[in-house]
Amino acid sequence: MTAATPQRRWSLHAGLLALWFVASFGVVFFARDLQGLVAGWPIGFWFAAQGSVLVFIFVVVYFAWRENRREGPEPGFNYAGFAARKRRLHWRFAAYTAGLLVFLLALAVAERFGLPKAWVAGIFLSATLVLYAVIGVYGRTADAGEYYVAARRIPAVYNGMATAADWMSAASFISMAGGLYLQGFSGSGEQPGGLAYILGWTGGFCLVALLVAPYLRRMNLYTVPDYFAARYGGSWPRMIAAMAAILVSFTYVVAQIYGVGLITSRLTGVHFEIGILLGLGGVLVCSFLGGMRAVTWTQAVQYVVIILAFLIPVSWLSFKQLGNPFAPIAYGQQLQKIATMENDLRNSPAERAVIDEYARRADEMERQLLDVDAALLVERRELRARLAAFGGARADSDAANALRRELAAVPKDANTARERWTRAAADYRERARPLGGMPAHDTPFAGDPKGSETEQRAFQSSRNNFLALMFCLMVGSTGLPHLLTR
Repeated sequence: MTAATPQRRWSLHAGLLALWFVASFGVVFFARDLQGLVAGWPIGFWFAAQGSVLVFIFVVVYFAWRENRREGPEPGFNYAGFAARKRRLHWRFAAYTAGLLVFLLALAVAERFGLPKAWVAGIFLSATLVLYAVIGVYGRTADAGEYYVAARRIPAVYNGMATAADWMSAASFISMAGGLYLQGFSGSGEQPGGLAYILGWTGGFCLVALLVAPYLRRMNLYTVPDYFAARYGGSWPRMIAAMAAILVSFTYVVAQIYGVGLITSRLTGVHFEIGILLGLGGVLVCSFLGGMRAVTWTQAVQYVVIILAFLIPVSWLSFKQLGNPFAPIAYGQQLQKIATMENDLRNSPAERAVIDEYARRADEMERQLLDVDAALLVERRELRARLAAFGGARADSDAANALRRELAAVPKDANTARERWTRAAADYRERARPLGGMPAHDTPFAGDPKGSETEQRAFQSSRNNFLALMFCLMVGSTGLPHLLTR
């Protein structure tokens, strides 16, 4: 019986990893072929946007359920007391959520009655920071187990909320919508596309749950350096792992703090540097005294704030445009509207006129680059002639002043002109592409697998870039220290 157990566990891992691979890399690889419509959704797009994420959630939940059944009750653990504690936590969290909704409603009413938007943003930001700080101070501890892993006594639902708050970080909150808007499914040949981040960041949790977290927990370890020391022995493996964790954390935190500075400065109007200091102060108060115990409860509370910040505007827009407040479901209908608008724009005479104008400007810049010195002389001579027609250097009209500014902006030498005109020509050439160079929103990968040789190479490159970025994001998420301690 004991000898058969590892085989059963390996079969479970292999089956779930195979399902994870098919739902991510398999579906994405054939996304261009999976174009059949179901409820308005192209199948390939739906899997990349929602279906694969649901499969990832199933993989993690099913694995946890099977492992809990296999391990059985934990000896000496007071399950009755833990259940009573969970009920109290549920009531407190429900009260907090209701209070937050009342607070948001009160701010909306106050804004309706004339409270300036800057005050609304400041009050909301200050109230949430104070709340997080209070939780951080209240959760202070001197126990190593609580500081590093919250004593492993956080109920699963709240640990899940904290993990979700980790996922919905500054990068997700700021960049995801913009990436999907500008790059669509898979972007251009150079940009892999917005959905790669959803698949990559979320798929990494399957690797954490199946291959890393159970073993750290079973060995009663706190960090990856602890694991390397226990697994390989000696100080060098531990030092290498510690340096890698510090490097990863530093890179990750720099990006997050930059995002915090952007959000704070936009919401409150303070300078970017002040926004960064406020963000760092909030992180310090929330995490320094209580470690993972304080951070977990802070992020569980933060989860509700973030999820409301995501859902309220999106649900309202979905209701206004389609009459359906359930944005994840209405997204399929919106895809059809987006595709129709894209086709209308491509065939619009006004759009064609704009494309032709940008192409003309690009051609003109490229002609000037053939002889930069002569082009500079001609441009200065033409501007001076036009200024002389207004009365020369003493002319005082708006048009004459505009000509003076234009003349002052002419590059001073050939090297500066060549650099500036090269950038301008590339920009104009990009804008001369259909839809301003933006790819079709629901089309997987640039190029065409059935087109010319150049289009086929572009398709292969775009698909490979998408798969490579998705894999790197999954592996990178697996190694994030704060997810491993979670």
